[in-house]
Amino acid sequence: MNRCLFCGREDTGPNHRWSCDGRQGRVEALYGSQGDVPFETHSATSAAAAATLHDSELGRLEARVLAVVAKCPRSCDAIEVATGLSHQTVSARLRGLVLREQIEDSGQKARTRSGRRAVVWRVK
Repeated sequence: MNRCLFCGREDTGPNHRWSCDGRQGRVEALYGSQGDVPFETHSATSAAAAATLHDSELGRLEARVLAVVAKCPRSCDAIEVATGLSHQTVSARLRGLVLREQIEDSGQKARTRSGRRAVVWRVK
């Protein structure tokens, strides 16, 4: 059973999105309910990867990424290190959070593990 990050009840239960305290819309219901999982439209592999994720898994991944950024603004690379998630997973979740206007470019840059400069993301 998956517990809701906000109300503590089962997040896969019927009508959870409508019976919770309302904050779950920011994280748990970001994708899927409207068929709007972001993917690179010119890439068949990106679309196929997006199609393999269930709503609850997307919510958990987004929540992990958002929680790390909320603690401290970070680059994609730093989020990968903090969460142990792959680059592809983190960058896709960051893109979704940007599209949902949950995070934004802080205007700062940070060095990645390879020494390149990268955008530092922060919560809006």
